[in-house]
Amino acid sequence: MKQPTANSQQPTANSQQPTANSQQPTANSQQPTANSQQPTANSQQPTANSQQPTANSQQPTANSQQPTANSQQPTANSQQLTANSQQPTANSQQPTANSQQPTANKQTFSLLKNDFDNEYGNLDIEYQGFLTEHLNPTPKSNFKKANGTKNEQYYKWQFLYALINSGLVAKDYIGTEIHFPKGNKSSTALKIDAVIFDDKDWFIHYQNYHLKNDLDSLEWLRDHMIVAIEFKKEDNKNISDVWDKQLKAYMKESNKNFCLGILYDTERLYLFKKHNGKFLRFSDEYNTKGDESKTKDLSLNLPDPYLNIPNFDVILDIENEKEKDLSKQTIWDLDIISGVHSTQINDVMSSILRTMDKVGLTNQRGFEILIQILSLKIFDEKRNEKNTSHYLDFYITPDEKKYQSLADDNIQQFLSRIHQLREKASGEYFRILENNAFDDKNENHIKVLIEVITQFQNYSFVRSHKTDLYQLVFYKFATPFAKDNNAQFVTPLPLIDFLVKIVNPRNGETVIDPTVGIADFLSVSYVNSNSKLDDGNIFGMDIDEQMVMLATLNMLLNGDGNATIEAKSGYGSLLSKFDHKGNILELVPSMNQNGNWDNRPDKNKLKKFDVVLTNPPFGEDRAFTPKDDKDKAVIECYELWNLYGSKGNDNETDDNKKSKKQAKKIDLGVVFLENAYRILEDGGRMGIVLSNSIASIDSHKIARQWLMDKMRIVAIFDLPANVFAETGVNTSIIVAYKPTADELQKLKMKNYQVFAKDIKKVGYEVKTSKRVKQFVPTYKIDYKTFEVQIDDEGNPLLDEDFSQTIADFKAWCVSQEEALQNMFIKAK
Repeated sequence: MKQPTANSQQPTANSQQPTANSQQPTANSQQPTANSQQPTANSQQPTANSQQPTANSQQPTANSQQPTANSQQPTANSQQLTANSQQPTANSQQPTANSQQPTANKQTFSLLKNDFDNEYGNLDIEYQGFLTEHLNPTPKSNFKKANGTKNEQYYKWQFLYALINSGLVAKDYIGTEIHFPKGNKSSTALKIDAVIFDDKDWFIHYQNYHLKNDLDSLEWLRDHMIVAIEFKKEDNKNISDVWDKQLKAYMKESNKNFCLGILYDTERLYLFKKHNGKFLRFSDEYNTKGDESKTKDLSLNLPDPYLNIPNFDVILDIENEKEKDLSKQTIWDLDIISGVHSTQINDVMSSILRTMDKVGLTNQRGFEILIQILSLKIFDEKRNEKNTSHYLDFYITPDEKKYQSLADDNIQQFLSRIHQLREKASGEYFRILENNAFDDKNENHIKVLIEVITQFQNYSFVRSHKTDLYQLVFYKFATPFAKDNNAQFVTPLPLIDFLVKIVNPRNGETVIDPTVGIADFLSVSYVNSNSKLDDGNIFGMDIDEQMVMLATLNMLLNGDGNATIEAKSGYGSLLSKFDHKGNILELVPSMNQNGNWDNRPDKNKLKKFDVVLTNPPFGEDRAFTPKDDKDKAVIECYELWNLYGSKGNDNETDDNKKSKKQAKKIDLGVVFLENAYRILEDGGRMGIVLSNSIASIDSHKIARQWLMDKMRIVAIFDLPANVFAETGVNTSIIVAYKPTADELQKLKMKNYQVFAKDIKKVGYEVKTSKRVKQFVPTYKIDYKTFEVQIDDEGNPLLDEDFSQTIADFKAWCVSQEEALQNMFIKAK
């Protein structure tokens, strides 16, 4: 779609057909207000990769592994940083296994990297290094090339400064320019840019080898080498070559079963591992063919975020492969689920589905069993999060799996533990656990239970990226059970997050999604409010009971478990609404025709909401076509049905109009548009995803005129084709609020403005894998280097327009009426 010129006018209240081709906010627009979603420097949310220094710990000392209160910074000129360091952004990927529980004074790698830049970025004299370089304890380095740009030495010391000062590794264990012999005596030595050993006495052995030719010391060095580091200043030009021809060879020098490999190329981080004879990326999500991945399968176009760097103790734990006492675990001992595209987690879920298929439980009963088991997992983790002295119960030991019959003590011990967990959970999670689908006397049910627990017991749901997790569950688990191929209509997470941030649900407000699906609009609203939304004010409805079970599970994880989400088959929320007490009521067609919904034969009152967020069914193939008198009576409760049905020659007499045939069908998107308006409080606002045709073509002119007569349109966003898994669907988002009739008339008289944007890039593309459609991330490319761009935390940047559009929208809101500002950019 052609972008508007600098002199284009904003759409106004009197425009007949608002479209997305209107002027964008100018370059001089103000920045978003304090309510925008960027984290502040004082944000208190810990990162998942944080370690456990004590509250008063500073930087590592020369003589201790753990930081102590009196430690000095590695260099004389480095400045002490404050405790309130900035946390990674919301887009940060999750760290790898065994992250330790964070504490308040942890400094981030990225902040310390920036501190180094501020201190030494323009250094014109030699830099005094703080680590041994080969045999030289006081190395000096120049940081600039002949042309004045930073060289490899700069990025070497930048990385090591941040690594040490963040408390990840104490300086005692690190040496630089470490030389190992290569082949015969006449061969040039293998020179590794930096090595981390597991013993602080490494330098004694290093001297003994190089000064006394002590071969036993050489072997000792190989036995104690745990990390090899390579530094480059090549802007990521030859990552695969550096990995194959250099770093992999360095890691082979270690006799350890596990050795970490780090490649740091002009601030782009790549983590590798040698483990059990395999050479792979450290984080499994990058190994597209699992343990069998070769160089081409290692996703070398994507760097690691800095928070993926494991600390010293984590590396030792992996090497030592300590056998876990499963009965003494907390959520901080569990791994993070990195995202929907992690090969490992997808394999885990495929294994569960294979087990369910083998025992004949890929049906409604199996789905309910699966959901109930997952709810026990969530309850167990949340209980442990509140009380770490109560260890996790959601596990099964190898001995418990080795049963011959269900009467064996080991399997009975396991079943008893899970039964007790269920008893505890059923009080809080009664909506899911009220009807027990699991039969502990049925061996097929027990096989599914064992498989689910085996596969998920090492992963934390609570600490994982929550909404990613539920998209993952939906794709893998809901699809085999879903009715009417519902999977193809799932709303992509980037779009959900975008609309939630635009509409801005806040503390004390009531929120509803009348076509709730798996409740991602609701769960993201809760998460983005920093848990300030009250779960008791969150409502949802859907016609599919299975989707409602997933939605309830979603809200159990992301909220407090008190959201009201109901399944109503048949007409769903077209006929059923919530009353003022939160119970379901139905429209009375004989009394509620033409949108007159507040007319009741009883004392019940229709519940009105502050916010409606929804992606309803829409389009020609999902139009509502009355088939009988009941259908006709229901659809006549909607004013737009009657307006569409009576369209014709305005000069015709009333009798002639009545004799004309009513409309035969109506796009459900139009019906749900009116539904959103009817269930909004005065001053309430909505965000709704609709077919682009409703916002543009002549046949829907009636709906657009009706909307402008009822609401103050705030924004229209055109989305690219195929933004959903269903192909060929062109969609738009309409954002509006509901003023009183007098207020709306005044706004029209002032010719109010509408924010409009044609969004071209959404940060993902739809791909099909094993007959399941998925949203695969797409990343911004630096067209000078043709590499993926990264943010300040080292995360790959998604190629999307949403972030800038949110900023532009919030800046635009500042210039609009106070009522609009109060809804869309003010905190509450």
